[in-house]
Amino acid sequence: MRFSRRQFAMLASVVGLAIASPAWATLVLALDLPALVKRAEQVSVVDVVSVKVGWNEEHDRIVTTVDLAVVDCWKGSAAPASRVQVVQPGGTVDGLTMRVEGLPRFSPGERALLFLRFPRETPGRASVVGMAQGKRAVRREAASGRWMVSAPERGGADYVQTTPASATQWSAPPRPLGDLRTEVRALVAGGGR
Repeated sequence: MRFSRRQFAMLASVVGLAIASPAWATLVLALDLPALVKRAEQVSVVDVVSVKVGWNEEHDRIVTTVDLAVVDCWKGSAAPASRVQVVQPGGTVDGLTMRVEGLPRFSPGERALLFLRFPRETPGRASVVGMAQGKRAVRREAASGRWMVSAPERGGADYVQTTPASATQWSAPPRPLGDLRTEVRALVAGGGR
C-alpha cells in the first residue's frame, strides 16, 4: 500500500500527538520597569507579616493570603506601617496542592518591592502586577549595609518579550534600593500614574 503525501502527513500528525506528552505553561508578557510602574496603582517596599493558605468560601479553590506592612511607598498613598493584603490562587491545604505557575511566592519575614493593583472585584485586596515579575526581593548587603533590590524571579512562567529591556530583567545584577527608588519616582512624575 502506497501513501500519498497528504495521508503520510496525517499519519505523522496522529503518531506525533499519540506520543507527545502534555505540556503545561503559563505565558506572561514580560514588562520592563516603565510598564510595571504605569500598570501599578501602588509601588511599595513591604515586609511580609504572614502567609496563610486555606480554602475559599465555596471550598472549591485553594488561596494564599499574604499580609504585608508598608515600609516605603513610591507610588500611591500608602503610609508607612499601613497594611496591604494580597490574595492569590494556590497553596497546600489538607495535603492537596494547587499551583499557578508565574505567581510570586512569599515568606514571612522577607522584605520585597511590590508593584500592586487593586481590582474592583476584590475590594481591599491587591494583586501583583505582571505576576512574579512584579515582586523583587530586597536584602541588606553584608559588606556595605546598603539595601539592594534583586532581579525578579520567573515563578515558573515563560515570558514573551515586549521590549529589549523586558528580556534582560531576570539577569540584571542587584541594584541599590535608593537608585531604583529615584528611577521609579521619576517614572511616576513623568506620567507613569
